[in-house]
Amino acid sequence: MQGVGNRSLGYRPELDGLRAVAVASVLLYHLGSPIAPGGFVGVDVFFVLSGFLITRLIAEELRSGEFSLFKFYERRIRRIAPAFFVVCACCMVAALIFLLPQELKRFSSSLIAAVFSLSNVWFYAHSSYFASAGEVRPLLHTWSLGVEEQFYILFPIMLAAAFKYAPCRTGALVWCVFAVSLILSVTLIDEHPKSSFFLIHTRAWELLAGGVIALGLVPAATSRWQRELGAIAGLIGIAAAIVGFNSHTPFPGYAALLPCLGAALIIWAGEENAVARVLSATPFVFIGLISYSLYLWHWPLIVFSRLWVIGPFDLAQQILLTSVAVGLSIATWHFVETPFRRRDGRGFSRRTMFTAVGVGLGALAGCGLILIGLRGLPGRIPKDALVLASASSNSSPMRSKCHFGGSLDQTYGMSCVFGAPVEPDFIVYADSHGAELSLVLGKLAGARGQSVRELTASGCAPTVDSLPEDDPECAIYNARMLKKLTSIPAATVIVTANASAWSSAGAATYIPGMQKVVHALRGAGHRVILLGSVPQHPNGVPIPATLARRAMLGERPEDYTFDPRIAHFRDIEAALEKVAAAEHVEYVPVYPLLCDENRCKGDIGGTVLYFDHGHLSMAGEKMIATKLLAPLLWPPDAVVQGPSELQDQIAQ
Repeated sequence: MQGVGNRSLGYRPELDGLRAVAVASVLLYHLGSPIAPGGFVGVDVFFVLSGFLITRLIAEELRSGEFSLFKFYERRIRRIAPAFFVVCACCMVAALIFLLPQELKRFSSSLIAAVFSLSNVWFYAHSSYFASAGEVRPLLHTWSLGVEEQFYILFPIMLAAAFKYAPCRTGALVWCVFAVSLILSVTLIDEHPKSSFFLIHTRAWELLAGGVIALGLVPAATSRWQRELGAIAGLIGIAAAIVGFNSHTPFPGYAALLPCLGAALIIWAGEENAVARVLSATPFVFIGLISYSLYLWHWPLIVFSRLWVIGPFDLAQQILLTSVAVGLSIATWHFVETPFRRRDGRGFSRRTMFTAVGVGLGALAGCGLILIGLRGLPGRIPKDALVLASASSNSSPMRSKCHFGGSLDQTYGMSCVFGAPVEPDFIVYADSHGAELSLVLGKLAGARGQSVRELTASGCAPTVDSLPEDDPECAIYNARMLKKLTSIPAATVIVTANASAWSSAGAATYIPGMQKVVHALRGAGHRVILLGSVPQHPNGVPIPATLARRAMLGERPEDYTFDPRIAHFRDIEAALEKVAAAEHVEYVPVYPLLCDENRCKGDIGGTVLYFDHGHLSMAGEKMIATKLLAPLLWPPDAVVQGPSELQDQIAQ
């Protein structure tokens, strides 16, 4: 057991300073600050810190024979549960006021998972950390608490058993678990990115990165230059991850080594170095002391604010949100965290603490179950708002059957044909923005004895040489479809995609890649219609929910407008128009129908145009098809219909 559990338990203020760096980076990332595109790595720094501090305490008590699982879990409950309950209870109140029924049901389900320390499992099954900011997930950040609590259910038992039955092999066992978890993190990230991000098997090594230092399983820093260089290298590593990573960085995997080793180096370097002295400054230490409460408060505040603030937060809004979060965190730390953590006469007794926490968390879980059973209490919401919100279900009923995922096993022959039982005269070749259009055009074509083939795939634009490197299957899918399309008899091919998003992800290659597709189709004898991009609602906030919430305040849905980053949008449209001119094909812009000079609408004449933040609803696509495409596809008998007529046809 030599070298195990021999680290001093003295207070190290620089570690609170490191907590401040971690929570600040997470806060800046969630606020959308451009200075911290990789700020999510602050959670990884927390993991390493937690692993060091908790392992150090367990090892010292094991060495002295004072370790008790009951006392260990009591400390964890005192540390985690009270502030967690307060924040979750406040979120519950806000959810009852602001969330629509389906959102409230989803929140309640995530709340139950959070109470039982299963948030990471719940969000793995239902969401993604890097999903659209418009998803209403006030408790998303509790995924990291789930990882920690699951780790601390297992790790103390393993360590205690190793100390007792195989003290000479304790270090080897810890290193083995560390290595297995790290290997899983690296090898599973490509095939299973969501589980690698959220679940314990690929995250345990991060907590153990601090644990191996606490157990003395790495040589101590014995000279001043080791301490100075180690701390500086660690800080540079963390800073590089915060500034250099972004939501497209495969994570955790190899990338997580940078912030985790950075944090580990700062811990390893100890207190006697320049970095430690900076981190020990009073402001850093104070933010570190309130960091847990700040972590709990900041995300729900951001989520609920985004329900009303459409578009990125400006600097004033960021400062206001930060100030509110810090103020609430100070109050929670002073009035909730500190009293519950004390075990002297000024704090709460063990019995009082367990009773309060048990009743409080049980009440949260019970309320969650009741709200799910009551279907999110739709009676809270005015009927007109519920009607607007229901547009979220106005997508193509054929999506699950006919809309591809862009994978290797999907072929041209598996695609759907809508309309009359004849060979298709029209083909929609698109990403997910063509699914509803295909069905709408199919209905129009069927009335004329013709048909439409749907070739659409999620996250897979009809382009070549410009797709994300992490999605090679999409490139193979497109190559297969393009090969087939250039070998069939001539038809009319409508090419469209979420061009504004794709061009942002690959500005230098997307437009040339789409032009190659248009050129190949044109060369094969097809008539090509290049359909413009649909304006996207900012922040990924769903338009039906936005209109419903504003209707609750008395605002008319047709009065609501938004800025789709109009300058960028027009640049993309100009580039598409240039492609069409160069390839001698028809270009049909969408935005003149949906937008005025600078702003776009989510509702026209009582028709909600979108079913989420960027995909047109069936009613919206009906408007596009009848007003823009039908005059080109069927010039003699094209009829321009108003929104009310469109709604009647969709209902039929």
